[in-house]
Amino acid sequence: MNSEAGPVITIMGEEEPIEISFAAVSVFHGQAALAMLAVTFQAIRFALKTLVPDRLPLRSQIAVVSGHPGPGVRDAFEFVTRAVTRGVYRVDRSLPKSRLIPGLDISYSFRITIDERTAEVALREEALPERFFSLIADKSRTAQDEIELSKLKRSIAGRVLASQPDQLFNISAFAC
Repeated sequence: MNSEAGPVITIMGEEEPIEISFAAVSVFHGQAALAMLAVTFQAIRFALKTLVPDRLPLRSQIAVVSGHPGPGVRDAFEFVTRAVTRGVYRVDRSLPKSRLIPGLDISYSFRITIDERTAEVALREEALPERFFSLIADKSRTAQDEIELSKLKRSIAGRVLASQPDQLFNISAFAC
């Protein structure tokens, strides 16, 4: 579902549907990790549509395993699913798919579970520019590199949100 303000996720809250826009998630998060916030938001959209295509998913039944420990990832999952608060969010840096930065112990993949079914969503290598990964991996970034990375994150967020999730990710679903 897309609104004029961009993509939205609709889930079932305790009593009624909740429509969550990326704009709301980004206000909650701030600006530090906009690229991964957008990537994760789109991954959630894709997983929920795959796992429960015929009804709204119940927020209280969504559990998450993330291969990426970053704040943009965590905040997107928390805002949409409340998985961190509910104690059903776990980081597992050993997830084998989408290990896109050699030498860095991070997987750009997620496992989202609802009703005994899990969707494994893995970011495609070509979904983000190589420059993003090289800047992330460079631990000796200069002030100029930090400025470039900040601009790149904003640019990536815009491109990711304008894309259909199936253009960004590979997905597989299976029973637990």
